[in-house]
Amino acid sequence: LSIVYSIIMFSLTRYFYPIFQIKIVPYRVLVILAIILIVVGIPFFIISVVTVMRAYNSNTLVTSGIFRCCRHPLYASWVVFIVPGIILLVNSWIGLTTPIFMYVVLRILVKKEEIYLENVFGSEYLDYKKKVPSILPYGCLRKMV
Repeated sequence: LSIVYSIIMFSLTRYFYPIFQIKIVPYRVLVILAIILIVVGIPFFIISVVTVMRAYNSNTLVTSGIFRCCRHPLYASWVVFIVPGIILLVNSWIGLTTPIFMYVVLRILVKKEEIYLENVFGSEYLDYKKKVPSILPYGCLRKMV
């Protein structure tokens, strides 16, 4: 769904060029922000993949490291960092609706995964769920303050 939506937004951006350009912020600033988001997002994604693979193979609930930031860091890396970074490079304000769309879809789809984790890990997962946000990685910020 997210890929189809992003293709539609990209097509609209190109077809109606320059209507959907972000004009209130200089493109140079957008590029800097995009690079920062992507540079943060790629390691966030890689660390998430490695951590998930280790946890999956050991059948343990991981609540430390990247999982202190959010319960679903793989999704967060795309929704919060990588996709917005790419969209800023494309320079499309309508494209910025794509991460919002992705977030809404993920909130719906992640429920199945969370039910599975609750069944497997029980109260340990429920306690973790109360303390750590689902997709938006502001859990790390809370720990720092």
